[in-house]
Amino acid sequence: MRYVMCLALLIFVSAVGRSNELDAENKNNSLYQRVEGKPKVFIEGARLDMDYLRRNMRYVDFVNDPAVSDIHIIINSQISGSGGIVYSIRFISNTYDNFSEYTITSTTASSDTDEESRKKITDALSLGIMPFVNESDIAGNLSINYRAEDESGIKIAETVDPWRNWTFRGNFNGGINAEEKRKSYDYSINLRADKVAEEWKLRNSAFSSVSTTETKGIDKTYVSERIRNNISSSFVRSLSPHWSVGAFGSYSTNNYSNIEYSVSLKPAIEYNIFPWDMSDRKVFTIAYHVGPEWAKYYKITSYDKMDEFLWQHSLRLDLEIVEKWGEINAGLNYSNYLHDFSLNNIRFDTRFSFRIVRGISVNFRFDIERTHDQISLPKESISLEDLLQGNRQLASSFGIGADMGLSIQFGSIYNNIVNNRL
Repeated sequence: MRYVMCLALLIFVSAVGRSNELDAENKNNSLYQRVEGKPKVFIEGARLDMDYLRRNMRYVDFVNDPAVSDIHIIINSQISGSGGIVYSIRFISNTYDNFSEYTITSTTASSDTDEESRKKITDALSLGIMPFVNESDIAGNLSINYRAEDESGIKIAETVDPWRNWTFRGNFNGGINAEEKRKSYDYSINLRADKVAEEWKLRNSAFSSVSTTETKGIDKTYVSERIRNNISSSFVRSLSPHWSVGAFGSYSTNNYSNIEYSVSLKPAIEYNIFPWDMSDRKVFTIAYHVGPEWAKYYKITSYDKMDEFLWQHSLRLDLEIVEKWGEINAGLNYSNYLHDFSLNNIRFDTRFSFRIVRGISVNFRFDIERTHDQISLPKESISLEDLLQGNRQLASSFGIGADMGLSIQFGSIYNNIVNNRL
């Protein structure tokens, strides 16, 4: 009997050991099992040249529904200090269990052509997708080429910036439209000078715009002219991953709003609930500005003022979230003049896009504003000519706007074919 028990125990131990070996083998086989076919990729976010991607990334299948994708890619873009664009490319695995979510970046210069920009983005996407492609059964059909320094002629050297991070930009726009009895022409000038570093940034801008419309009547030519000018400067300093401080100054003129000139200087403080290194995914900031304003008007205002010196403060909340299910942008702003809290302004604006189910998504915009701070409006009654030509800003206690859209798509999920004929 003792021998029988020993034999049974030996058989049981052997069976358990073999079972563990089989479990480990199955686990390893599952871990290293290749995914069949090309990885299916869904891209959303920044606008890209999808035809160019399809031609140059034939080792993946681009699909138009994230629910059927193997890899969900979300691309956000931010303006760099030099005027280029920093693309944050977020890779999310839907079917590859042995991959976690990760993000890479691609930076284009302000001087890059469209061809140079789209090639940089395509190269970054290709590098980011390679780990997934390596787990598919098409991995054996790919090869990687490396250009050595002596072959490419490219030498990697330490970066020397003679401009010390300063960037200067300017543009001029103008246009004309003419009919027999009406013509309009406009032009605008925009200049910028910025310096952006890791811990602080300095931004300066100047803007001028003139828009003129001439209409011939029976015995008179009516002229409408809007002139706007603005010069602004700001300095922002990072204190921590969440806190920032800054100062903002501006000079502006606007004949539409009866402002001969307005000068303001406002220190500010800002807190971001999320660390700033997560700003490509989510941002929730609370900013407070306070400071004086000097203003002079073209005509006496409804408060019997030709010029005045006032203090104003404002509180602004901004929320931005970018996820697989969609995107939310919302802001709430409150401001008032400190000498009279009844002179205030409250504005709420929001934009979001949301994927309801596979193939169906909605987008929505809603803005609402309550206005009780139009202190620059002229006291005199508006003439019929100014009213019809829109020469003057009208008194209003509120403003509201909304848009809504629904997108529906069904049918084939694949969209790899490029056909630009006719």
